[in-house]
Amino acid sequence: MTDANREQTITQALAQYQAQAGARDTMRVPLRGASTLLEVVEVPLDLPTLNPDSFRIAPALAEHAQASIVKTDPYSSAAQNVVAELVRKAHRYAEDLKASLIDGQDQPGLITRKGKLINGNTRCVLLRELRAEGKITNSTLRVAVLPADIIEPQELELESVLQKQVEHKDSYNLVSELMMLKKLHEDAGLTDAAIARHLRMRAQRVTDMRAVLDLMERARRLTDPVLPLTEFITEKDQTQNWIELLRKVREVDQKDGRPSGDVAIASWLIAYVLGYDSVHKLRHAYGEWVESDVMEDLVEAGGIGAAIASVAASPVAEAASAGDIPEGLDLLGDEANGPVNSEVVAVKGLLNIAVAATRPDAEHVSLGDGGSTPVADVRDALHASVSRGLAASKQRALAGSKLQRPTYALSQARDGLREALDGLDEVGELDEFAPHREAVVLLIEEIASLLDKVSEAAESAPSAPSSDD
Repeated sequence: MTDANREQTITQALAQYQAQAGARDTMRVPLRGASTLLEVVEVPLDLPTLNPDSFRIAPALAEHAQASIVKTDPYSSAAQNVVAELVRKAHRYAEDLKASLIDGQDQPGLITRKGKLINGNTRCVLLRELRAEGKITNSTLRVAVLPADIIEPQELELESVLQKQVEHKDSYNLVSELMMLKKLHEDAGLTDAAIARHLRMRAQRVTDMRAVLDLMERARRLTDPVLPLTEFITEKDQTQNWIELLRKVREVDQKDGRPSGDVAIASWLIAYVLGYDSVHKLRHAYGEWVESDVMEDLVEAGGIGAAIASVAASPVAEAASAGDIPEGLDLLGDEANGPVNSEVVAVKGLLNIAVAATRPDAEHVSLGDGGSTPVADVRDALHASVSRGLAASKQRALAGSKLQRPTYALSQARDGLREALDGLDEVGELDEFAPHREAVVLLIEEIASLLDKVSEAAESAPSAPSSDD
């Protein structure tokens, strides 16, 4: 079907809609700062073109072998097949949604006058599957039709806002959400304050989240070979982990410079790629815990552990240059790493081994002795030493200095309050939150009372002697 045929078919469907008598199907969407009522029509299931710019598939598309086809001719048959494949894989509950669609389509999609789906791509793909499998006979898709003068930045805004509404949807993973914010800022030209208003977030949160995407880009280029961006897509939400890493790296960059910041990221990544996804675990993956704890523990363990430590401490090649990055991986821009110095050697070496040992298709890991070691053995040795290293780092943070305990505890409280504020920004106006409001208010009152006591205790403590004493 040509673009002209798509547009003509949609125009005819709208004309038939206007000629209908009685109640007509409609859908409200947030458009141009107002709640807008759109006509809902049925179009042939083969009419819509899938959205190649969908935030949901952006991370996987950036690394797809045929990404150039989608970029060059996004609405060709070959490109649309790639988009359909990625749309299908990106939805974590696709089978449940597919089963529900056998009984009919509850929510309409959202389509432009030229036939591009802004919302409802997964439903379209799954309905096409069901028809091909003979499980449904219906060959149409219900869609709300956007005004003819809609422009691309408004399309991006709509997708971002509609994704916050809960239907039978799979919410974006963290990487997709970050790329959505990037597109809203760079392609739609929205300020962080404007994005925050659309998504019911704080402007500072939007700024930090966009910075997290840059941090991910920096992090993945610390390994050799470069990590795919999809490495950071996990079943569990990792937002708090990345926000805490961002704050730490900002501090290190400012105090000690970027090379030290890279070491901090690499140290954290070692625990991250080995599956330590708890905030309370990763919170201690900072400082010199790799060099002082993990490396020493590996050496003391002997055998495979000692071999891992020996390889990690050997000189490593510089990270791949921007020109060596596979096609599609430079989506977020190139930022070449500086030369590898002595401080980075052990941490980066251990990170590369950890990455090699956690690849899904890996069976063996080379430890530099001319042979290879079963990946399970390497992974077990790393897990044991990293676990003990994180425990040692935690003990130093909690008990290493009683004088630092108040600052540490208050820092944790501050981070928790920021998370609470972000949560209230997102759900505070929802009707479903009403039953929880009273409990939250009581907690706030209790915290305020404790804060008064903490303030009194701090003020009553002896002051530091002045330089004149």
